Amino acid sequence: MSDIRSDVPPASPGLRRRPPAPHLLLGLGAAALTAAACTLAAGSGAATAAGPRAAEAATSSLVDLTLAPAPPLGLSAFHGRYGHASSAPDGGPDGGDFSDPSGVLSHLTVIGAVTARTDTGPGKTSAQAQAGGFTLGLNSKDFVSVGSLDAYAECVPPPVGPYALAYARTDGGVIDVLGHTVPVGTTTFDVTGAEIGASGIGGGTLTVTYEPYQHPPGGAPTAATSADAGVDITVSGTFTDTSGAPAYAGPLVDLRLGHVAVTCETTTPTPTNSVDSTTPVPPTTTPPTTATTTPTTPTPTGPETGGTTPPPTTPPTTSPDPSGTAGTTPPPTPTGTWTTPGGDTLPHTGAEVGWAAGLAGGSLLLGGFLVFRTAQARRGRHL
Repeated sequence: MSDIRSDVPPASPGLRRRPPAPHLLLGLGAAALTAAACTLAAGSGAATAAGPRAAEAATSSLVDLTLAPAPPLGLSAFHGRYGHASSAPDGGPDGGDFSDPSGVLSHLTVIGAVTARTDTGPGKTSAQAQAGGFTLGLNSKDFVSVGSLDAYAECVPPPVGPYALAYARTDGGVIDVLGHTVPVGTTTFDVTGAEIGASGIGGGTLTVTYEPYQHPPGGAPTAATSADAGVDITVSGTFTDTSGAPAYAGPLVDLRLGHVAVTCETTTPTPTNSVDSTTPVPPTTTPPTTATTTPTTPTPTGPETGGTTPPPTTPPTTSPDPSGTAGTTPPPTPTGTWTTPGGDTLPHTGAEVGWAAGLAGGSLLLGGFLVFRTAQARRGRHL
């Protein structure tokens, strides 16, 4: 009879033992750490590569109308926009939206064909607004009339540009307000209550500002990266009632026509994990150190002097420089940019994920060790 006993009960046939709970939990923890490290590394790189972009590179708005509330004149507050287009950088063309959800056309009559168009591409960005004419009606009166409109803006980026141009033109360069011809600039004139269609108003004074604008000025290609143009018309007034008492003083109409704007400006985002801000350190070298050997004259001890022959003298040896530069300090690794043989610099834009790679590697090693230990434990129980 053998004195050898086993404290481990024999395994039942067909029954497989599960690894101890501590080993299993540690193995799962190692796997979780590995997954987290990989996820963080990927997320860090994605955050570094992301950069801001402009929302709109070109916009076109045919009509933007605002009416101030003036109860003594029978006017209610209103604001709306009609005929709008926009394009993101390199977003291609947009033919415009003329659905009029705000009801601009209930106040304004647009004559002829209408255009509100934008287009953006790698070679040019443009915006255009056109119409045959406009008539704003208030109190059943033709309050403001504008002839045909043509507004355009364009910019061209490098290498052809940068240049930009813009213009905004109306028919004859004048508008009509209650039958009064208004040139470019500010014009003031008197009106009656009957002219504005307000029975309770005895009379008043209207101030009209008619201002076409274009940037850059001149309507010709100019060295610039953006452009905009349009026509602005504002009307304000001071009125008295039929008894001569003050009735209303303030703004009435703000009408903006053919507002077009483009930009070819580009911004380069600064990487959050970049090392490009560090100026490369130029390599420094030190003069090679020359070993000085002092020759010695051996004392004759050969057979001719009655002595013995000395062993051969071994010449001094110098340990080779591992870098192969014989004492020259190797240049430090540049910390800002890397230079190709052609001379161009390559900016470093990757994420610094060395810590994540180290964490993932350590977690994998820990998981492998635990699997090995679990296998040993299982094999020991089956012996």
